[in-house]
Amino acid sequence: MARDRPRVLLTGAAGAVGSALRRGWEAADRYELTLTDVRPIEDAQSPSEIGDIRDAEMTRRLCAGQDALVHLSYLGADNAGGDAVELTDIGLSMRLFRQAAEAGVRKIVYASTNHVSGMNETLYDPPRLCTSDMHRPDGWYGAMKGMSEIAGRYLSDAFDLRFIAIRIGTFTGGDEPDGLRLCSTLLTPRDGVQLFGLAVDYEGPEKFLVTYGTSGNNAGEHRSFLDISPALKVLGYRPQDNCMQHRHRFDS
Repeated sequence: MARDRPRVLLTGAAGAVGSALRRGWEAADRYELTLTDVRPIEDAQSPSEIGDIRDAEMTRRLCAGQDALVHLSYLGADNAGGDAVELTDIGLSMRLFRQAAEAGVRKIVYASTNHVSGMNETLYDPPRLCTSDMHRPDGWYGAMKGMSEIAGRYLSDAFDLRFIAIRIGTFTGGDEPDGLRLCSTLLTPRDGVQLFGLAVDYEGPEKFLVTYGTSGNNAGEHRSFLDISPALKVLGYRPQDNCMQHRHRFDS
């Protein structure tokens, strides 16, 4: 029997994006949330566990009984590409994804980043349109996020689960851009709550989806260089905010 509310495990729940999602979803009583972060989660109404997601026993236990995993946590890239033997973010994500799949989680929503294609901004002025099939990372952070997307592609096929990656443009927790670039890349909190919620709720035919995550940042001839059309067409995303309308404040 289906539950009235999906059970959703949210990692990184104390971060900027995690706090916005948690507060929006708790206010709407939308999901039966389980929260986790290495930091205290302020004002949480949902059950939470403070711990390091490098703790495999903890994450295995938290995945049990969940319908969806929303993975926001990130392990810093200081040791990526070096000689250290510690777990890096890609290894951590792959282990967590597999634990979720083996626990019966049927959907993973992954917080990816525009840095998967960030070199595009360095090589071209203005940047070319970044589509969901573009991989041109501007550092180890973007490279590992892109590799996690590929791991999600494998898991979607091998375990017949749904994997949706949202390449967040810029998230400041605010509603207005503080520079010209953010007129194109900013995702506001209420649009973030909508977009990630649509990803959690999606039950359509697509098993694997990558989209950029911004607000509706288009005004006339000025359009965001991050392509959110998969979110619009597949998930039914209808952003409420348009940061491009503030562009005139930064034009020289």
